[in-house]
Amino acid sequence: MFIYFGEADECMKTFIATLGWTEWPIASAIIKHGLSKGDRILLLTPEKRDDRSKVAVNEVKSFVSKFAPSVEVSDISVPVHNPEEGLIFLARLIRKEAKEGRSLVINLSGGMRILVLETVLALTLLNVQNLILELQTEDKVELKLPKIWEVPQEFSELELRALKALAEKATSLSNLAEMLRISAATAHRMIKRLEARGAVSSKKVGKEKSIELSGKGRIVSELMSEDMNHK
Repeated sequence: MFIYFGEADECMKTFIATLGWTEWPIASAIIKHGLSKGDRILLLTPEKRDDRSKVAVNEVKSFVSKFAPSVEVSDISVPVHNPEEGLIFLARLIRKEAKEGRSLVINLSGGMRILVLETVLALTLLNVQNLILELQTEDKVELKLPKIWEVPQEFSELELRALKALAEKATSLSNLAEMLRISAATAHRMIKRLEARGAVSSKKVGKEKSIELSGKGRIVSELMSEDMNHK
């Protein structure tokens, strides 16, 4: 078995793997892509896991320590049973690694199906360029998956402000317009756009229309509002 372990690459790598009961998927990815100083390995596991997953984590750490003792291996617990929280958590994690200028190798060969699904869905919220997405099927066939997702549709600053306001609590259209200091007509047009994109929902309450955030809207608010604040 040979693992290249050299000086730091111009673009350091982060391996991200959904981990199940065996270490072989991430070990195979490490052997294929090699390790260099400064690389990082993130093992994704559900918050609630059995002893077999714990053993697999320890096996990966033992495997890496023999060949590349200075490479950081982290065991990351993901709240998979709360999909909204899981998506936000994973998108933040992946985005942080990408923003450091790292190339990402994401391996989906192991782990719970919901963890694999949430990882893929989190990628649809991001526009990660330097990325290899791969898996090994049950019959041991290695596949490199194409980037088939679309770049996330942009939300305007006003729309993000509206989503952030609605994250606090549902409110009426007129109250939202007042909070954003825009006309009722502008608020109405904006809410129609956001409804069409699945970010909010509305219902008639008496004479007013009540607006509330959807699950998608909350995810967009959490992630894209952070980007807006850092500009």
